[in-house]
Amino acid sequence: MSFAPGDVVGGRYELGRQLGAGGMARVYLGHDRLLDRQVAIKVLSEPYASDPQFVERFRREASAAAGLNHPNIVAVYDRGEADGSYYIVMEYLSGPDLKQVIRSRAPLPAVEAIDMTQQLLAALGAAHRRDLVHRDVKPQNVLVAEDGRLKVTDFGIARAGAEAEFTEPGSVIGTAQYLSPEQARGGEVTAASDCYAAGIVLYELLTGRVPFDGGPPVAIAMKQVSDPPTPPSAHHDVPPQLEAVVMKALAKRPSERYRTAEEMSRALAEARSAIDGSGSTTRVMPAAAAAGSAEYTRVMEPATGPTRVAPPPPPAEPPRRRRRWPMILGILVILAAIATGAILFMTGDQADTVTVPRVAGQTEAEAVRALEGAGLVADVRTVESGTVPEGTVVGTDPPAGEEVDEGSTVVVRVSGGPGEVAVPDVLEMTEADATRALRQAGFEVRSRTEASDDVEEGLVISQDPAAEAQAAEGSTVTIVVSSGPEEVAVPDVRRRAQQDAEALLRDRDLEVRVEQRPSTDFAPGIVIDQDPGPTARVPKGSTVTIVVAVAPANVPVPDVTGNTATDARAKLQDAGFVVTSEEAPSDAPAGDVIGQNPSAGTQVAPGTRIVITVSSGPAQAPEPSTPTAPAGAVPAPPPSGADGSGADGRGPDGLGPPGQRR
Repeated sequence: MSFAPGDVVGGRYELGRQLGAGGMARVYLGHDRLLDRQVAIKVLSEPYASDPQFVERFRREASAAAGLNHPNIVAVYDRGEADGSYYIVMEYLSGPDLKQVIRSRAPLPAVEAIDMTQQLLAALGAAHRRDLVHRDVKPQNVLVAEDGRLKVTDFGIARAGAEAEFTEPGSVIGTAQYLSPEQARGGEVTAASDCYAAGIVLYELLTGRVPFDGGPPVAIAMKQVSDPPTPPSAHHDVPPQLEAVVMKALAKRPSERYRTAEEMSRALAEARSAIDGSGSTTRVMPAAAAAGSAEYTRVMEPATGPTRVAPPPPPAEPPRRRRRWPMILGILVILAAIATGAILFMTGDQADTVTVPRVAGQTEAEAVRALEGAGLVADVRTVESGTVPEGTVVGTDPPAGEEVDEGSTVVVRVSGGPGEVAVPDVLEMTEADATRALRQAGFEVRSRTEASDDVEEGLVISQDPAAEAQAAEGSTVTIVVSSGPEEVAVPDVRRRAQQDAEALLRDRDLEVRVEQRPSTDFAPGIVIDQDPGPTARVPKGSTVTIVVAVAPANVPVPDVTGNTATDARAKLQDAGFVVTSEEAPSDAPAGDVIGQNPSAGTQVAPGTRIVITVSSGPAQAPEPSTPTAPAGAVPAPPPSGADGSGADGRGPDGLGPPGQRR
């Protein structure tokens, strides 16, 4: 059977509007009549209700989720079967799913992404402790409660340890973009498989995209098996400590990634401590810092060679007749000087060399000590950096690992923190344009919505810091986006008195329009229906139509005598009456109506019960019995009447003709 809004399931749950549909089920907003609360009702789709495998999977989802009691898991209240189909009654959450959050806000700030992922891991850890692997972790299966808490749902393809044989070996179940490599190969799934999917969710929170996408699901699954993921920092500025957690979670081999949700959550906690200084963890920066030396133009020292001693100019010709030995001595001195200069020239390039030590991530004092200890001279220069903490070394020039002459000068670049830049004016821009402008200026963006009667829906109402204010590069700018006029939830006024319903609606700043409808099921003055229905959100001042019951006007009863019972029943029901029947013998043909109560033409209210009397045919007279004469007796002469009665029409006993005796 297919269900529709208005149906009552299990004699208790009234179906409302459809909230969504998945591969094998539909989810409706429902009302629990017994506890008077909203619920979500998941109903197995009609084509699958007769398939034992899908029924078992649906039953398994209810059993698995019902056994999990955790604040980050959607609660399951009830389950059952109705009219050949199956349903699960769950906690109703009116908020969006995590995929919608990613589409509207990603990339998210690192600390917020860590918090969301830790909530997801807390739910998975609770499931893993019950030997239950989710196998379909993705943002669409994570809902956001009104208080901002994340709740995991849809354990429809979860695998319990005792039920591992339910999935055939080699089969692939899950969503391609979030499949672990072992799932894509149809291999065994473990808690590490869920950690892989959680790593992809974290990647998507930080970058706004998944690491593997594009093409048919089979092609994406093959990328999960063989292609290395692009580091998230290639798409967006991600702290290196957090990137290390993401890349470990996405290791191809389960043995090389986090084995449990708790282990991955601890790693995220350590990364958060290093990022925001919320813990006592020592922050050791990796060599390849975001603003490392490789990204700076290297300023080389002027290339100078050793001083060469050139020979002096030849001496003037000696005076004639002077003795020759002074000239010979001078030549010898010159030759000695040349030799000395040659030796100095040749040995000048053979000075001792040293390797520039790696000092990125150290404090300025630590870096200077390390360089001087290596026989080098430190030249400290302050640079702006939005990723490296103030006072920490960003990099060196020449870079670490390069061979230089002992005593050379090494430029040490120390972070002075992010530089300040002017915040762009994004008022009355669309959210997308405002986000793009702020990110291009070097800011992170956080957005929230707020109702506004003055600013069109989707445009920025305000920003903090204000336009043109100076703020640190890399800091967060909060924008408030108009959601249009303020909305209110339409209350449920059905089955209330008209006066109470109107008062309740007007208290919510809603206008009221009243329609009347004759009804025999509701007392006059009671609200039968409303539009929009309960839980709908509408702008303040909107009109809600209520349908109020009134007593139906009297109508004449049609004449159905002489009709067949079938025709009479149809005619009376079409006129709005309830019909019952009784039978009575009659000379009229069997099945014809021989009477009705109330009689034809009587003025009565629609819904009145009309009793029709239907002919069962003529009454059957009893067969007369003939006495048996004793053997040898002479039969008595027949009576004088042709039918056995006397001449006066009476029988022999004087009581009248047979069949008419009283």
